[in-house]
Amino acid sequence: MNKSETIKALSERLDLTQTQTEELYNALVSKLTDHLAADTGFSIPDFGSFSSEIREEYKSYNPHYKQMMLPKKKVVRFSQSSALKDEFNEEAL
Repeated sequence: MNKSETIKALSERLDLTQTQTEELYNALVSKLTDHLAADTGFSIPDFGSFSSEIREEYKSYNPHYKQMMLPKKKVVRFSQSSALKDEFNEEAL
């Protein structure tokens, strides 16, 4: 599901126009991104928690540039809630 499909489904469910729903979606994503950029985690009940951390540098070979790279990155970490985990495990594979 991409952004336009998500906005369309949300607008139908919330009985809002797609423009209003897109503004709401963009505001939500912007606020969540701001929290992660400020190293402030957040949680969504019955879904999970998000936090940001710095992944330490490590050696890896980049064949395109033919050199060793030592990237140090800020990454998002997601930890699912037990309710979400239980719901997925109840469904038959």
